[in-house]
Amino acid sequence: MKTLFVTGAEGFTGRHLVEYLRRRGYEVIGGVRNRARKLAFERRVGRALVCDVSDAINVARAIASVRPDGIIHLAGTARPDAANAEPLAAYQSIVTGWANVLDAVRRVVPRARLLMTSACDVYGNAGADGHPLSEDTPLAPVNTFGSLKATAESIARTFFLNYHLNITIVRPFHYLGAGQSERFFFGAVAKRLAQWNPSVEGDELQLPDLTVKRDLLHVGDVVEAYAYLLEEGRPNEAYNICSGRAWQVRDVVEMMVRVAGLRLRLVELPGDTQGQISVLCGDNRRIVDEFGWQSRFTIEQAVAELVESHQRQTTRVR
Repeated sequence: MKTLFVTGAEGFTGRHLVEYLRRRGYEVIGGVRNRARKLAFERRVGRALVCDVSDAINVARAIASVRPDGIIHLAGTARPDAANAEPLAAYQSIVTGWANVLDAVRRVVPRARLLMTSACDVYGNAGADGHPLSEDTPLAPVNTFGSLKATAESIARTFFLNYHLNITIVRPFHYLGAGQSERFFFGAVAKRLAQWNPSVEGDELQLPDLTVKRDLLHVGDVVEAYAYLLEEGRPNEAYNICSGRAWQVRDVVEMMVRVAGLRLRLVELPGDTQGQISVLCGDNRRIVDEFGWQSRFTIEQAVAELVESHQRQTTRVR
């Protein structure tokens, strides 16, 4: 496999993935949402094509132009809160996006390998008692985002059964690292800490959801797992990408505060409980047993890289 096409290449995960794949010797073409992002991506990274996954014709033209050996589909709404706020837009970017990519592959490069990124939200609150969720756990989403990802997975399975496409599904749990946007919870915390002014904001950091628990990885481990599974993942199979340990959000935020060199007291604010998942902890034995995959980075490293990246950005702006 030599030429890869990565949708959503300009995002947090996409930037790390493209860099990793290029170090491994692949030719990687990024799919980005519009022309402005294409020009920015090409200045920083390399070749890109406009690929709005909600537009079937645009997707088909992009894939026909590249004719890749493999495709990693990252594009689409990536946050439960965004899906709750704009369900129709989320449907178009997730469900319609998957269908458009799969149909373009069926028509243009039916022998290409496909890695489709779902999410741990498809499990809903099945792990509320703290037990790790395996790939065989029945899907029971409780929010719009999880429901749309579960629907997209079902569409992918029909393309495997009816058209014999070589599709592997990944279900990443939560992860963080350098450059994560403030649109995500930990990225927003890192940005806030980087800009913290004690004389104005005092020594109290107020945040929602401090008591929920999340399985966490470094983004470097996630993109490495994606590369393994694109090459070797079994068709019509789903793989959890996770650590097997659930961190309380409060503990991670306290770690971020220490890295930022601050002394703050954390206070939990009331959060939006609609579609809230209290505990997400994954079982990673499938990818470990089949490929010997192991995480190479610690959460401490991920936290330090995230906080420091926002500190550097804040320093540049000033």
